[in-house]
Amino acid sequence: MAKKQSKHFLNGLLVFLIIISVAAIVYVLSVQEEKSLIKEPKKEIEQIEPKKSIAPKVEKTKPEKEKVSRIIPGAKKEKEKIIVSKIEKIPLPLKQVAIIIDDIGYDLEPARELLKINADITFSILPFLTHSRETAEMLHQAKREILLHLPMEPVSYPREKPGAGALFTDMNNNELLYQLEKNIDAVPYISGVNNHMGSRFMEDRERLTVIFGQLKKKNLFFIDSRTSADSEAFAAAQKVGLQVAERKIFIDNIRDYNEIYNNLIAVINHNGDASPVIVIGHPYPETIKALRDAVKVLREKGILIVPVSRIIKAKALPGVS
Repeated sequence: MAKKQSKHFLNGLLVFLIIISVAAIVYVLSVQEEKSLIKEPKKEIEQIEPKKSIAPKVEKTKPEKEKVSRIIPGAKKEKEKIIVSKIEKIPLPLKQVAIIIDDIGYDLEPARELLKINADITFSILPFLTHSRETAEMLHQAKREILLHLPMEPVSYPREKPGAGALFTDMNNNELLYQLEKNIDAVPYISGVNNHMGSRFMEDRERLTVIFGQLKKKNLFFIDSRTSADSEAFAAAQKVGLQVAERKIFIDNIRDYNEIYNNLIAVINHNGDASPVIVIGHPYPETIKALRDAVKVLREKGILIVPVSRIIKAKALPGVS
């Protein structure tokens, strides 16, 4: 009996030990699993932390902010610095100058020499000269602007004669329009007209109105050469709605190279602003040489030499005087 009891005791003890062992193993395994779970985030942190130290993005932006504060006191945004740089790069407005060369048509050679100058010179051709039409064809091929240099009666007539095709104050309206049509037909490809002489005719508002009305119908403009201080050009043009402008400087009243060159350079500061200027010269050798030399300087000083029609069109825009 005692033997049996001892055997049962040993069996029970064995079972107890087995249970204790299993429980111990389970406990150890669970603890290891918890440790492994705790260590995993640490590994992720170790991978993330080096990235933060390698990419100091905030530090890179600090010098830029300091640079902005030096350019614009109190500035806080990078965008403001970009706006300032754009404003600083806006170019200054260019001054437009139209150079009209009158009395073209006597000879082809001066026109050829003028075409060699790298500038948009406007050519004004007299009607009924030996080379009037031929010169117009040559200039048109070169894509240069052409005006009709319209002969008109001067105060000094008959001592000074304006030439073939001239308009006189003693003509009636039909005679004036007939002669104007013949003159226009004699010089092809014209975009406008300016007066040759005409100190007397330009003071006659009634006859000017007749001529300007016809130019308006033909979609032409008129440049007043200002041979008379009492010109009625603007009054007559306003009456019929014709686009007009006037000459500001005669560059070669004195046929001297230095004088002509200085007159051309003077357009840089004419009126003291960027308003457009129309100048008139003639195909003299001195004028051609002065133009050749002055054009380079004018371009360097921000002067834009344009066909005279561009100035006329600018005047027609709202807000442009």
